[in-house]
Amino acid sequence: MKSASRHTQLNERKWDEFAKGMDDKTWTKGYLRQGISRLVPLLNVREGMHVLDIGCGTGRALGLVAERVNGNGEFYGVDLSEGMIDRAKAHFRDQPNFHFVKANSESIPLGDGSFDVIICTNSFHHYLDPVQALREMRRLVKPSGSIFILDPSADSLAVKVADKVIKALEPEHVKIYSTKEYRELFANSGLRYVDTKVLSSYQKVQVAAKQKGPN
Repeated sequence: MKSASRHTQLNERKWDEFAKGMDDKTWTKGYLRQGISRLVPLLNVREGMHVLDIGCGTGRALGLVAERVNGNGEFYGVDLSEGMIDRAKAHFRDQPNFHFVKANSESIPLGDGSFDVIICTNSFHHYLDPVQALREMRRLVKPSGSIFILDPSADSLAVKVADKVIKALEPEHVKIYSTKEYRELFANSGLRYVDTKVLSSYQKVQVAAKQKGPN
C-alpha cells in the first residue's frame, strides 16, 4: 500500500499536467464539464451564500454557481494541484469574492462552519482517506448547510468493472463508491445522508448534511 505522501505526490503530478489542457475539447474534459453543468442547477444556492468547491480544478463549477446568484456571494476553491489553482486564480483575477487555496481535501485551512454549500466534483474517488475528507466537510459546513458530492457511482456493474480497470491502470485512483457505501461513509463521518440525485446511468450526486450534536 502506498503512503499518504506518495499518493499526494502522484495526484499533484497528474493534475498539474491535466491543468495544462483543461479547455481542450477531448471526451474526458467534456465529461467533466458536462457533469458540473448538470450539478449546479441542483444546488440550493441563494445570493449572499458562501460556497466551497473541494477539488475545484480551474474553478468552472464556482463560476457557474456565481452566475446563478448574480455574483453575490463568496466563492472558495480548494485543490491539491498548484497548476489548477494558478489557472483558477487567473480566470477570476478581477473578482475579489473568489478565493483559491492549494490544500489537501483531508486538511483545509478554512474556518469551522463557514459554508452554506460544499461541492466536490469528480475527485472523491482519488481520496486516500475518504472518512477524513468527509469529516473536513462536516467541520466546514454550517449546521444548516448542504454537501453535494458528484462522482461516478458503483451502483452499476459496468462502473464496478471500470473501477477495477482504472485502479490497475492509474496509481492515483483509490475507489468508486456505491450509494450504500456513501451512506456508510457519511455515518462514519458524522454526516447525515439526505438524497441521491441521478445524473446518468453511471454518475450520481450524493447529498449530505451535518448531523445534529457536538462537532
